[in-house]
Amino acid sequence: MLSPMFGPRQRSFAIMLLERVRHLYRSMLGEVRSVTARPDHHVTVDLKNDHSDVLAKAHNLAVELRASGDHERARILDEDNWSRRLQLLGEDHPDTLASAHSLAVDLSALGEYGRARALSEDTLARYRRVLGEDHLDTLRSAHNLANDLRALDEHEQACRLSEDTLRRRSLVLGKNHLDTLRSANNLSVDLRALGEYGRARALSEDTLARYRRVLGEDHPDTLTAAYNAAVDLRALGEYQQARVLDTDTLARYRRVMGEDHRHTLASAHNLAVDWRALGEHDQARQLSEDTLRRRRLVLGEDHPVTLASANNVALDLRALGEHDQARVLDTDTLARYRRVLGEDHPHSLTSAHNLANDLRALGEHEQARALSADTLSQRRRVLGADHPDTLASANNYALDLRALGEHEQARALDEDTLDRCRRVLGENHPNTLISGYNLAVDLNARDESGQVAG
Repeated sequence: MLSPMFGPRQRSFAIMLLERVRHLYRSMLGEVRSVTARPDHHVTVDLKNDHSDVLAKAHNLAVELRASGDHERARILDEDNWSRRLQLLGEDHPDTLASAHSLAVDLSALGEYGRARALSEDTLARYRRVLGEDHLDTLRSAHNLANDLRALDEHEQACRLSEDTLRRRSLVLGKNHLDTLRSANNLSVDLRALGEYGRARALSEDTLARYRRVLGEDHPDTLTAAYNAAVDLRALGEYQQARVLDTDTLARYRRVMGEDHRHTLASAHNLAVDWRALGEHDQARQLSEDTLRRRRLVLGEDHPVTLASANNVALDLRALGEHDQARVLDTDTLARYRRVLGEDHPHSLTSAHNLANDLRALGEHEQARALSADTLSQRRRVLGADHPDTLASANNYALDLRALGEHEQARALDEDTLDRCRRVLGENHPNTLISGYNLAVDLNARDESGQVAG
């Protein structure tokens, strides 16, 4: 704990210094972690002892395991620790709540978002009652719950909670405190998910600049902010800038965290999306296939981010003309998404959107139309009529209508979609340009039909 004689500036500097030391310490853990994390070593021995010091050490070891990417072993340790603290200290003791918080983070990292959310909601309610709204542990718990809501694509709730947490942390800790910056980073993700790309980009770029100034270029939190800023650039159609930033970020992640760390793999996934957006499909495919292989080994076949990589590979296959392979992979991915996340989850709807594209490319227009119509209807209900993903589905459905000779319906839909794209994304966004092209094709088809009829 920092001495009360520290003033605000000294305290801020001390916190920054402690964070730098912690980062260096974690980077040096290597061989130590390979010993302490072994299930037949300290972990199982410690679990036989209920002394508070031993439970505290077990809690700290779980934090280190999670930091190293070993989420399953961290979960096992946190579940045991939480159970013991519940029995010894009761449900509302701060140490019990710390264990519950840690376990919820593990569950979320393992893709068990529903369980994570339930535990996070309960933990936050207890923290608020026991410690108050503005206590640092309460704010950390609120930050955690927002992460769970975001993972479940409940972005409006996540956004409200993130905005409140950012406001409180800014007042309590200051704008450059690491916890405040983490809240700002997460809020930008929510804004982007809600289609507010301009606000998201402004916030993510400001957050990245602050991280670089406070922690330096290579700190994992700085790299997370860089990853986030690149996604915002891509969402605004600035693919070349996104690729430059993602290339640098991936190189740093590989050096700092290693090839198979989940954050490194997320960065590789991001860069593959950039390559695809720039039309470099061979490079995108190579990186996507490598990322999918690693994620299957590290996270498992059904983890949502593994399925996101499978989506990526299928996109590359289709772009390279390998439509049958793309269809097989997309069919499998959609089935897994629906089983893991449900029919209406935005990730499931993205997968359905992709499969409809495969069917269209293979000339199976009736099947493509049925799936596109369903996906558009679901996205309008789940995301809203003006969400960029909904507009992409509208573009798709119009293609199917036109392929089946229903030109007037296609034209009406394309006119509406173009109007929405211009309003939401701007005149020069790639998706707006695609929508404009589609409408031009409709109008040309109508003119040609009129000339033949005359």
